[in-house]
Amino acid sequence: MNIDLLKEGLTWSDADLVRNEIEHIIPAMDPELYPDRAGMRYYLDLKMPEFPLSPVFETMLTLEGREKPPTSIGGAQVYEGCSFRLEEILAGQLTITLPERGMVGLTAIATLTAPYQIGEKIEPGLLDRTLPTRYAIRAGLAQRDFVGYQHSFFSRFQSEKRRFLTWQLDDKQVSPRQPEFLYFLLNMSPFSEVVSLRVRATVKTGEQSIFTVSTIEGVRPYQVICAAVGATALGLGDDVTNYEIWLSDGQNRRLTEIRAYKIDRRKHKFERFVLFSNSLGGFDTLRVLGKASQETDVTKATTRKERPAGRGLDFSELEVIGVTENSGIQFSTGLFERDIEYYSDYLRELMVAEVVLLDTDYGFEALNLITSNLKYQQDRPGLVEQVFQFQRTYSDKNYSRMPAAAPIPARATKWVGVSSRAVLNEVGKRTGKLTWERLQKVYADDGSKVIPYAVKVNIPGDPDYIQPWRELSIVPGSTPYPSKVITRAIDFKKAGCGDGFLGTAPVVTIPAGSFGGEMPGDADALAEAKFKTYNTQEYANQHGTCEINNVPVHVAIFHKIPMNTDLKVVATGKYGPVVDMRIDGSVMVVNTIGQDPPVPRQSDTTVVTGVKNLVFEVEYNNSPFQACKLKAVGKNKEITISAPGFYILEDVQINSADEPLTIEVVLA
Repeated sequence: MNIDLLKEGLTWSDADLVRNEIEHIIPAMDPELYPDRAGMRYYLDLKMPEFPLSPVFETMLTLEGREKPPTSIGGAQVYEGCSFRLEEILAGQLTITLPERGMVGLTAIATLTAPYQIGEKIEPGLLDRTLPTRYAIRAGLAQRDFVGYQHSFFSRFQSEKRRFLTWQLDDKQVSPRQPEFLYFLLNMSPFSEVVSLRVRATVKTGEQSIFTVSTIEGVRPYQVICAAVGATALGLGDDVTNYEIWLSDGQNRRLTEIRAYKIDRRKHKFERFVLFSNSLGGFDTLRVLGKASQETDVTKATTRKERPAGRGLDFSELEVIGVTENSGIQFSTGLFERDIEYYSDYLRELMVAEVVLLDTDYGFEALNLITSNLKYQQDRPGLVEQVFQFQRTYSDKNYSRMPAAAPIPARATKWVGVSSRAVLNEVGKRTGKLTWERLQKVYADDGSKVIPYAVKVNIPGDPDYIQPWRELSIVPGSTPYPSKVITRAIDFKKAGCGDGFLGTAPVVTIPAGSFGGEMPGDADALAEAKFKTYNTQEYANQHGTCEINNVPVHVAIFHKIPMNTDLKVVATGKYGPVVDMRIDGSVMVVNTIGQDPPVPRQSDTTVVTGVKNLVFEVEYNNSPFQACKLKAVGKNKEITISAPGFYILEDVQINSADEPLTIEVVLA
């Protein structure tokens, strides 16, 4: 039976990896415009949601800094601006969520990722802006990979591979009772509001069946999905020999890679399961088949008592006033039967894990890894096994030996909703349903709050999750903040046009109201994400055209700075620029000044198409000089002018469609 076809046309956005360096640089102000830098102060406001998944951001802290002194590199003065490190601050706002023992199906995790905004300020009054929302994830890459991918891992690597958040080897061999979990970041656009856990199981006869194990609705963009994919959690029968796992949307279009598992039903004398947090924020399971030993180290605190007269030898002058036990376990992985070199290296993931759990009859037991050295690579390794030593994270001062039992039930509690929000569809518009944002713990008998106060996010898959409900007053498809229209050319031009022709960049239009949002700017962000799906060379080749590009064009200077008869700028009183333009040794436009209203001046002659250097001579009638910018319209090229002299815009592509090619003169 065929596995679901891959869903195409998705854009995969980035998330910043907080286990790597996150440096934000506020660029330096233009040194020509602001030569005196002694009084500049740089500030960074870090804004985060009030609580997980809240649409309201509040300033968590403000960092202050100074720009780095300019450095000389190859004779050039380099102004690096002011840098701030954010990874430790953001990591403190994100938490690893332990998998639930016995979990089945899918659940969403709200605390592994978080949006944040950065506000930039340069005092006194030079800059004040808030940048678009970014997302952080408690994940990281090895330094050698981070050098190449930086924080574009999810848009570059994941957009192609669509990996679950793990570096485990595919086609993994597992025990029938082994707890296994897979995690996936929902950073795609358009967003899938329904996610299904799909399985293809193969039995001993070779027959295959595909079925949906679990479906989850109401998830939000940038949440992480956790899937229980062990054979027991999936409900696979004893005749299943291997199976494959993937996630699909509501129409069974595949969102992820396919991961395969082989079920090892052999009996092993020793078998244990160690779960540990991996570098991408999920939990991996290591099946260990070697021998284990446990030991304890006990320390007793004593005090000396005075011996009463006449007491016998049964009286102890020492009294134990405290007992501290440190116990631990040491086990061998057993000999790896296959993929020896891979597993030898992969065990490094266990060495750097933040959380380690041992699956026991009493539940998941937290361990602290004591082993600090691992030989992970050698030529011709032969048979390999590794030994690890762990310390338990609690101390015992009593002994008992009883079968595992459930805790004694306390006063019954339940979770009730405390704040609600509209449920949105994949384009950010209202579905007509409401859902609780957060849940509060109360006593079931009288509804009073449990002390200490407990609140959590209402996440699909959580055992206390409260389903959305229909609110008849909400019109499905409505939105308070519809997206604005986008009509602009993409960044790529049609390739393969012959000599004398120029490939055009197709114009993409996304109509107003195509997307919605509950906060200003949310819908526009979705529209921009949709635009990115068209912003490719492939789309340009399919929808662009080839236009004739051998017709010479005129050039023009559009001086937009009004100046009076003394050649002073009306708005500032400083002397304004008088601008000439030369191309290929010919003077094209001379003595342009600002008028009120501004009027463009066009050349009498034309210039042939091609890549040209545009040379400008700028003069001032007197000082002080008014700084300005020369901007080539439609070319993304500009230059700042602060004094008389010659200035060049290099390598400007002049096309027939530019008629006329216009240079704007504007205030800097």
